[in-house]
Amino acid sequence: MPPAYLLCDLDETLYPSSCGLMQAVSARMSAFVAEYLGVDREEAARIRSRLRVVYGTTLTGLMREHGLQVAEQYLAFTHDVPVADFLAEDPRLAEALASIPLSKSVLTNSPLEHAERVLNRLGIRSRFERVFDLRFNGFTGKPDPAVYSRALGALGRRAAEVLLVDNHLDYLAPFRAMGGQVLLIDEGGDGSAQDGVPTLGDIKELPAWLATLEAASQDAG
Repeated sequence: MPPAYLLCDLDETLYPSSCGLMQAVSARMSAFVAEYLGVDREEAARIRSRLRVVYGTTLTGLMREHGLQVAEQYLAFTHDVPVADFLAEDPRLAEALASIPLSKSVLTNSPLEHAERVLNRLGIRSRFERVFDLRFNGFTGKPDPAVYSRALGALGRRAAEVLLVDNHLDYLAPFRAMGGQVLLIDEGGDGSAQDGVPTLGDIKELPAWLATLEAASQDAG
């Protein structure tokens, strides 16, 4: 069944991972962890890697395991990155999104202000109805199933109606288990399905992929 709604991740899904933006954010996350826990950057990176596996985000892990109570300070510091140094307006992306006849929202583990900066810089903010950020989900991030359930509830949609597009397989798995449709964006991949998940190298390929899906559905019907 073709999707009736599009739910998109933000970082490294709506723009190429190779631009370096999230590497800059990640470096600031490691710097914060190093300072907060009193460890060196290498150890901070190892701690962050484990926290992300267990909790989905560094912030959630710091709050639950290390008693962090300054979430806003963390978000302000880690996302204090000049987005304009990494991204430019992308008219082709805006055109691609406009050509998709589905309502769209963003579901991100980043804070709203970062999402707004990115979307505005790319010139695509108007293409999305809503942005569901880390605060909307009570500082709990993907892949916690509650994150998807809350977004679906706010949209009044069933998982089966919605296509989730993300650049992390582990963020797609819980949504697929809920009956949702999923698509992986993998800039460095060859377009082959990964763990049974269809894959595109660039979000701009999405209109053609959806058209193929629609045609296949009509042929089957």
